[in-house]
Amino acid sequence: MSEKIKITIVTDDEKQNIKNKEILKNPVTVTHDSSVTLMSTLLQNKMIEGSFCGGRGDCGRCMVQFLQGAPLPTPLERSRLEAEELRQGFRLACLTRPKNDCVIKIKVPEEKEIFIVAEMMDLSEENDYNSQQRKLSVNRKLNVTFLSDNINDDAGRDSYLVAVDLGTTTIAMQLRDMDTGETIDTFCEMNPQRIYGSDVLSRIQASCDGHREELRQCVWDTLERGVGKFVESVKISNIKCICVAGNTTMEHLLMGYDVSSLGRSPFTPVEIGLQTVEGPLGIPLYITPGISTFVGGDITAGMYALGMLPGTESVRLLIDLGTNGEMAITSGTDMLVTATAAGPAFEGGTEKAVVGTDMIAVTDSLKKRGILDGGGLLREPYFTEGVMVHTQKGEFRLTNRDIRALQMAKAAVRAGVEILWEQVRRPKIEQVYLAGGFGYYLDVEAAFSIGLLPEDMRGHVRAVGNTSLEGAFQIGRDLCEGVIDGRRLEAVFSSARSINLAQQKAFEKLYLEYMNLVES
Repeated sequence: MSEKIKITIVTDDEKQNIKNKEILKNPVTVTHDSSVTLMSTLLQNKMIEGSFCGGRGDCGRCMVQFLQGAPLPTPLERSRLEAEELRQGFRLACLTRPKNDCVIKIKVPEEKEIFIVAEMMDLSEENDYNSQQRKLSVNRKLNVTFLSDNINDDAGRDSYLVAVDLGTTTIAMQLRDMDTGETIDTFCEMNPQRIYGSDVLSRIQASCDGHREELRQCVWDTLERGVGKFVESVKISNIKCICVAGNTTMEHLLMGYDVSSLGRSPFTPVEIGLQTVEGPLGIPLYITPGISTFVGGDITAGMYALGMLPGTESVRLLIDLGTNGEMAITSGTDMLVTATAAGPAFEGGTEKAVVGTDMIAVTDSLKKRGILDGGGLLREPYFTEGVMVHTQKGEFRLTNRDIRALQMAKAAVRAGVEILWEQVRRPKIEQVYLAGGFGYYLDVEAAFSIGLLPEDMRGHVRAVGNTSLEGAFQIGRDLCEGVIDGRRLEAVFSSARSINLAQQKAFEKLYLEYMNLVES
């Protein structure tokens, strides 16, 4: 039978006088059920925002310091925290279960700076990544074979659209002029769902554990804040629609669907077609269609923006890297897509506040300096101690564990690229598009150097910015103006063939081959 205990809580900026057992200022005392974790009580009392790891003890955001009554550390806490931290009473709220009255200090975590890319590059210039200027695209209507001639010429006058990139980490919104494509205003926030975990699997679990409505509502609240900001600039009646592009899990959570089937085989989505609902302030809201559980509306939006659709003659490859690596290739009549788990390596290392592109650049630099070999091992003394790395965004200790995580992610993505390429009989790829913030900041030469990209693609790689956001705008505009109807849009992407890498005989061989950090 569990017992109720009292926990006195102070925040990190308050003064304590532990010698006299007095807490200055105004502490908060809460009742805690000793059978549950400390995080449960802190969340219930809105004392912390939560973790980014789903309560697995990985992210360290829920660290607290016991000033009195510290419980013994759990085995996981002993592996996550330094011995001196444990002696000072530091514990992880998601793991610790205090049994006696205690006093704790909440360590308010510092947020790492997030760079939200809300632009798409101008694709009109015939140049590669290294010479391409990064600037906002001049909007253009797509000229492909399935578009309708039934266009309402008056629809764009004084008409606006809200485009939304619903990302796992960030939410980016733009108010765009439907006629010119001009961006009138921008609204960006961190995705509030991150308090339930930084990755989709954590959020799927949180939804299954009874937080489905909270996960849905917090994103709707963000959409309402963004639209509320936009209506300060234009009339509500002039905003014709909202179009949201996100991965399959993010779109399911937005709609409040049961996501349990997304987290277990055979990974069946509830709905991946085009959806139309009433959005904030009564504005019609479109949700872009997806292709599968692992290739969602953010990728189809990107393909739409880039013209990677049936009827195009050139062979083009789209790569969007994050916690998952999604890839799509088109070659005339063929449209193939795939996805592979990349883990946290492309988003900043296993437990480091480091941008993933920095990880690639640093890894390449260490290799060239002889500190890291092609097999991914640091030489001594760095093999044992790690190496301190300084970047413009701060410093961090890089370990063999971080290098191995990057190797595994890189090998999976490279194997996926090779398999897609083979499926279209390895013709010359004319354009390789790197989407999102990862592609925007990536040192492409470093990516070639560690073997993330094949040498045959050198000179054909271009960063294209936020294609999900641009595609949301173009799809929303074309639906509003009658350029394409919903059924035809769904038919375009339902023709895509989704490749399950785990079922490909060549995947394991290629994965092992590309583990080495060498050009190939």
